Amino acid sequence: PQGSGEGILIMKIEIFKGKGKKKQFYTGLNQGMGVMKTGTKEWAKSNLNFQLGCEHGCRYCYAREMAVNRFNRCTVEQWTQPVIDNEKVDQPRGKRKGIIMFPSTHDLTPLNMSQYLCVLRKLLDAGNKVLIVSKPHWSCITVICDFYTEFRDQIMFRFTIGSMNDEILSFWEPEAPNFAERLACLQYAFQRGFKTSVSCEPYLDPYVVYTYTACKGYLTDSFWIGKLKHFDRRVDLSGISTEEIEKFVKPLKAAQGDDIVKSMYRLLDGRPFVQWKDSIRSQVLTRQV
Repeated sequence: PQGSGEGILIMKIEIFKGKGKKKQFYTGLNQGMGVMKTGTKEWAKSNLNFQLGCEHGCRYCYAREMAVNRFNRCTVEQWTQPVIDNEKVDQPRGKRKGIIMFPSTHDLTPLNMSQYLCVLRKLLDAGNKVLIVSKPHWSCITVICDFYTEFRDQIMFRFTIGSMNDEILSFWEPEAPNFAERLACLQYAFQRGFKTSVSCEPYLDPYVVYTYTACKGYLTDSFWIGKLKHFDRRVDLSGISTEEIEKFVKPLKAAQGDDIVKSMYRLLDGRPFVQWKDSIRSQVLTRQV
């Protein structure tokens, strides 16, 4: 047992398979038993994208950090001016195994809505199950809900809502919709009979319980909570003032500390729909919080 103090019980089991290979399993208060999956693999078997870049310009974006710093596919400035790969849009789509996360490295926005609907329709016609992950725009989500009702059993929405505070959202996700628009999209999809879930990853303030409370009445599946991973490497601090660092960056770093994570875990673990991303589970395991 690890981290078993004060009402928290997390166990880690490692099975050695020879030649130093091992699989890691976890079990917790509301986690069940399973392989310790990480990243997008926790949600989907495969991913699909058709553009390079995203106009939302999120300061913590993992896809931007990889495209700019790791693979040199574009500059920071080019990232917020997306380029659509029309060959991927036009490509026929067959049936895949498991859930497809679409998109995963860019968002669904009014600027790429036409292309997105084209690809989505081909995926659904082929019988695929699709996880739509988005910081949702009302003009996009209502169209999907109104015109794809026949595919409700194949679609799940997962809307990213990291805070209820619009000032915080506008700093970390400059061109993404505000809280009210995201919540309205969640409510609409729920009322239209679609499967709904929320990603509070990364959480952008320590008040996750309030975001959870605002959303829980419109969920059918899950409310995922996770940290901003690789903070110092991923966060783009260019053009940020000293005042903004004090107001937004330092508080979020502090909110990822052991004491806050421990309090959050104790407060929310076991509540309906709550699921913990690997960034939280690993912290609970390795630091025994």
